[in-house]
Parts: sequence; C-alpha cells; structure tokens
Amino acid sequence: MGRPSVQDQRRQEVLDAFMTCVATYGVEGATLEKIAAEAGLKRPLIRHHLGNREAMVLALGNHIAETLNQQSALLRESLGNPPSTRALIEVLFSTDHASDPRTNICYQSLSNSVALYPDLRQPLLSAMETLYQVAVDIVRAGHPTADAKICETVAHGIINLYVTTDAFVPLNPPESWASNSFLAAIRLAETLGAES
Repeated sequence: MGRPSVQDQRRQEVLDAFMTCVATYGVEGATLEKIAAEAGLKRPLIRHHLGNREAMVLALGNHIAETLNQQSALLRESLGNPPSTRALIEVLFSTDHASDPRTNICYQSLSNSVALYPDLRQPLLSAMETLYQVAVDIVRAGHPTADAKICETVAHGIINLYVTTDAFVPLNPPESWASNSFLAAIRLAETLGAES
C-alpha cells in the first residue's frame, strides 16, 4: 500500500483544525478564518481541501462517525472472548484509554446542527447505534440467562454514563464525578446478577 498523498495529508490536517474549531466555537462559530488560522493555511485552501460549508460540515460528521466506529471496533476486540460487562466498564472509564475530548464535543455540536445539515443525522446516529450494540452484545454475552430487554437497558445505561462523563472532560471536573459514574455503571451491571 502506498503512502498517503500530500493532498490527503493536508485534508486531514484541515479536518483536524476544523475539529478543534468546532470543539472550541461550535459548528457555526468555526469560521473559515478560524479554521485557516488553526491549520496555518490561507483561507482559500480550506475550501480547496474540504469544499463549501456544507461539504465541510458533512466531512467532519463523517470523520467523527468513523472515529466512533473505530473506537467501537477496538472496544469489541480489546475485551477478549468471551467479553465481560465488568471489563467493558473498566475500559470505558479507564483514564489510560481516554479518547480525544474533541470527538464527543464535536459529536454534540454536530448533533445540534442536524436541523441545518440534515445529512449529518444518519452517520452520527449510526455510529452511536454501533457503540450501543457493542455494549448490548457484551452485556448479553456475560448474562445469557438474563432477560434480553433488561440487558439492553443496562447496556444503554452504561454507555450513557460513559458519554456523559466524557462530555464533562473539558470542564476538568472533580475526579469523583468519573469515579461515581464508574461505580454507578458497576451497580447497574450488578442488577443482572453474576456473570456466567
């Protein structure tokens, strides 16, 4: 496989700068001027690499969705066979494997912009569905005799605790927030009984 072209590399750099600007200023506040300054490029080059405003926003949405899908795949792979609910929770809340906080911030900003950019809805929704499904599969595997709907509810609760905790990272909250969310996820999993 060949090396990525300079064009592809520059596009990734511009996309990364756009991601930083959206995380800082929101979708509408991430102007071409701010993106160009962040990328260290002239404004016309931003459009050259990402296209018009709508194409830029959709490119970022697809990038965020792809990042989340990669994280979901890595999560599934990292938990072994058979995976355990406890291991899922430990990996999600581990400070050693913290994700880029811009990802969650951009996901939220882009979600809030779906009315303006309706084509964002499907990739963002699909990426979150994938993450939920990984958690559901892991919880069901660890509790094969538990009610499937209750397993799904517990899995959703665990992911919601993780996403909420991750959303607070830019605020530099007290450490107890993350540890309490971790313990809440453990307690929630314990409602299913011991794992098989």
